[in-house]
Amino acid sequence: MTEMSDIAHLVFRLCFRDPKAFGGVWIKTSAGPHMETLRDGLRTAGHNLQRLHPSISIPELVGGIDPITSLAEGRLCYQLGMLERPEIITCVMSERMPKDVGALIAGAMDDRVLAPLILFDESTRQEQGPPDVLTNRIAFCLDLTNVRSVDFAPDIPKAEQPTHTLPCLSDDHISALITAALQMGIFDLRPVLMAQRAAQHLAAFDASPSIRQQDLDRAAALVFGHRAQYFETPEEQPKPPAQDQSQSRNDDTSSAADTPLPQDLMIDAVKAMLPPDVLAKLTSKTAASSPTKGMGFGLRQKSNLRGRPKPARPGRPQGQQRIDLLASLRSAAPWQKSRRAHCGKKDGIVIYPNDLHIQRFDNRSERVLIFAVDASGSAAMNRMGEAKGAVELMLAQAYAKRDFVALIGFRDIRADVLLPPTRSLVQTKKNLAGLAAGGGTPLALGIDTAVRLATAARSAGKAPSIAVLTDGKGNINLNGDAGRQSAMEDAYTVARRAHSLNIPTLFIDCGRRTNPDLIKLADEMTGHYISLPRANAYGLSEIVQAHLDQ
Repeated sequence: MTEMSDIAHLVFRLCFRDPKAFGGVWIKTSAGPHMETLRDGLRTAGHNLQRLHPSISIPELVGGIDPITSLAEGRLCYQLGMLERPEIITCVMSERMPKDVGALIAGAMDDRVLAPLILFDESTRQEQGPPDVLTNRIAFCLDLTNVRSVDFAPDIPKAEQPTHTLPCLSDDHISALITAALQMGIFDLRPVLMAQRAAQHLAAFDASPSIRQQDLDRAAALVFGHRAQYFETPEEQPKPPAQDQSQSRNDDTSSAADTPLPQDLMIDAVKAMLPPDVLAKLTSKTAASSPTKGMGFGLRQKSNLRGRPKPARPGRPQGQQRIDLLASLRSAAPWQKSRRAHCGKKDGIVIYPNDLHIQRFDNRSERVLIFAVDASGSAAMNRMGEAKGAVELMLAQAYAKRDFVALIGFRDIRADVLLPPTRSLVQTKKNLAGLAAGGGTPLALGIDTAVRLATAARSAGKAPSIAVLTDGKGNINLNGDAGRQSAMEDAYTVARRAHSLNIPTLFIDCGRRTNPDLIKLADEMTGHYISLPRANAYGLSEIVQAHLDQ
């Protein structure tokens, strides 16, 4: 067996020995054979499995009244929830699990002893993984992304009886685990408790009466490895000069100082389990963070509870979805005579499951329009005046359309957020008064500042759009150095980086002639380009509003 197969055997043995302490296993894999191998191994070992899909309904998860069966049979029927069954739960596509489902599972894990939970995570490094509320409660993680299916054949152990007597941890053992966790950037107490419990069980597996250093190292590697944020190396202290009269004592001290501390051994054990690329990122403290799940939504959002009503659709209600009574009765009405004859009923309405319809709503999120205005050059004052007027006109309509407006001015080597997202017309007029203009054109910095502001607005649940008002003649790069070629290359780089964010962008060319560089920049960002050399405040407002309503 390979090393990963041995680790999987040990991880599952720990979970079956103490499911309350360890929760389960988080498995990162994009290959279907890995999932089938694990499922077949679990079944062969005599474990009963139940499959949890991210779209599971709340009643199916926690149990309760079964509305479909109750309507079909004409009596109150109940269903047993998945969390109430003594079976191992395997969750496929756990990266798509809704937050409410994850919260219910986490609450059940805290309240009572569940069978080990197995999360199959098919997300990439750039995508969000399973809900944090679950991964925080699961002790172990197996990364099978770069493991071939033919090299992964773990020997899944059978269910084991819990060990009532475990070796005790000393204060030094606990202190070493806590110190090692802090040096890895782990500031949660739950992983430390999991590592302590794992060290006790590892010693018990070998019938050891006490905790050994290898038990601590192994437990730290299994629990801390995938949680490490960085590796903090303590600075070396200078050694005092040796004294002749105490040479032997200094030699003993030096020998003790050269002996590795227990937490250093644990950190080395954790590093040994990490892939080289991950270790390099953690050591340099530059591990990439996953983008938020809210990327890419538009102005319209589907809702189950509020918004503009939409036509109901047939289906079985799940989660927070509601039954549309009128549509359901309308679907059942033409068949009442034949259904009553078949059921032997004279009164009442007979409703079948296929008659049910679900309510739907169209909910619109708040919009944020970000003006990025080029405040450099000879025509800067005209551009700033046009932008001020357009902002004030947009704000006059904000109360009815729930729009926010923000303003960014870029010139020389800076890009300032002159007006944060607001709907206050009084505040806007105060902040727009007396704006400076003139100098170079840091086009890349202006676009980058607008994208950052739009990302922050999107994280707050709003729908951002960007309108860039410029002649496209950038001559200041991101480092603040002059040069038209390097400035435009930086602008293209920023535009390509913002391409994946899907933020609606409008480039308004206020130059006298069409600028091909600005057209290319709009294409790189998947935005729209409009040449408007003699724009006024009303024209800008109408164009931007038409762009938003597309």
